[in-house]
Amino acid sequence: MAESQNMSGLDGTQSVSALGLRWAALRGMLNSPLIMVEEQRSLRDELLRELSTIEQDFSDLPSRNTMEVSAKLDIAKSALRERVQNGETWLVDLIDSIQADLHSLHAKAPAAASHSTSRSPANLSRPQQRSDETASTSSAAETSTSSAA
Repeated sequence: MAESQNMSGLDGTQSVSALGLRWAALRGMLNSPLIMVEEQRSLRDELLRELSTIEQDFSDLPSRNTMEVSAKLDIAKSALRERVQNGETWLVDLIDSIQADLHSLHAKAPAAASHSTSRSPANLSRPQQRSDETASTSSAAETSTSSAA
């Protein structure tokens, strides 16, 4: 696990997505019944330290899109749920609400962008038809002019 401690340090190439995948893998390992047995206590403690380091590393990384912002919110919710005492879950509920708002805004943004930038296929075909009509009209005019001469 010494290598994983080096990997958790930010080297400039780390992204929210990559760190999120590592976080999810560690969470999966920690949820394994094999890690829960007493003989694996030292490994479990090491995985928990690595998980804590990764969770802290998220604050140093900028999100590149709304999905990465949402991933950061998932990390915050998970860490907060584990630390919340006395049933005071309003902060987790607030983060859930923020995340839902983020997903809603993300869903609306592409739809609005596609309406303003797309053109009707009918508009795209009209200039082509006009140039064909102009070419056939000028050919007919040339034919009638040359036959009249």
